Amino acid sequence: MGAQFANGSALSIPDTIMRRSYVSHREGIEAAMVGTQLLGVRAAILARFAPLLLLLYAVGAADGFTQRAIRRACGGRESASLYHRAKYLQLAVLGLGGVALLIWPGPVQWELCVTPGALLTGGLASVQWAYYKKHM
Repeated sequence: MGAQFANGSALSIPDTIMRRSYVSHREGIEAAMVGTQLLGVRAAILARFAPLLLLLYAVGAADGFTQRAIRRACGGRESASLYHRAKYLQLAVLGLGGVALLIWPGPVQWELCVTPGALLTGGLASVQWAYYKKHM
């Protein structure tokens, strides 16, 4: 669009309006384009850590199911509040952490930010499934 508007050739009335609008807001449009590109690159980098997150969640779930089986065999106490708190805190950690990493205005050390979040999610998965009350 910018190349079409750069030359001074005659344009139709809607194109003239668009050219004036584009020229007057050019810096803002280009800043929005760069921001969108940065958001896309960061989303791709964040998606790169999905296997780590899934692995740690699976390990935490397996540990939680094992603790649950031991607790049920020994007549331990069940706790619905711990189960629900761990479940909702997982969503908060993943959601807020992901959004914070995507919109952070400066450079991001991805390994230092994503790894603790994935470990925390795995630990919360362990707590969640250890106190799961339903019969399977």
